[in-house]
Amino acid sequence: MPGEPTVAPAMIQPEGTIEQRILAGDPSAEEDLVNAYSRGVFVIAVARIRDSDAARDLVQEVFIAVLQALRKGQLRESDKLTAFVQGTARNLINNYLRARAHCAECELDLEAGSDPVEELESLERQRLVRRELETLNFTDQQILLLSLVDGHSLTEVAQKLNLSHDAVRARKSRVVRKITEKFARMSQK
Repeated sequence: MPGEPTVAPAMIQPEGTIEQRILAGDPSAEEDLVNAYSRGVFVIAVARIRDSDAARDLVQEVFIAVLQALRKGQLRESDKLTAFVQGTARNLINNYLRARAHCAECELDLEAGSDPVEELESLERQRLVRRELETLNFTDQQILLLSLVDGHSLTEVAQKLNLSHDAVRARKSRVVRKITEKFARMSQK
């Protein structure tokens, strides 16, 4: 996709290209492939899905798919390995995003004694909050995720994100205040 970071290869061994060595059954070539491209694939995945744990899983899926294809000799032009890895990553990330969008839908579950109107209003509030959170930059999302969802202290969050404690505290406070004020105005309408 335009504007996405590209996957950059590392130095290739002189005894043949990585794909030739993989096709020949050289296990060190597989390791070279992963070492050459995994960081770039991870950066693309995190930028697209904004979830580092899911991105790590997707990186593994990408390399499983790429290695299977290379072992079968499915790469037609050896100088297109970078594009092949990037295309595979893009396809698997898009599949993940499509599957996640389908899972986000909720089933209608009417328990005895529950108020369907109240539940629908609650679901709508959750949807609006999720949409608002998606507009935040990645760092602010991570601060909220680590502190509010995962329960880490602001000191721990600051260490994980390589920010100062004061910066984390100020950013969290600003974002929470912004969201709270926005929803307070919405409820007054």
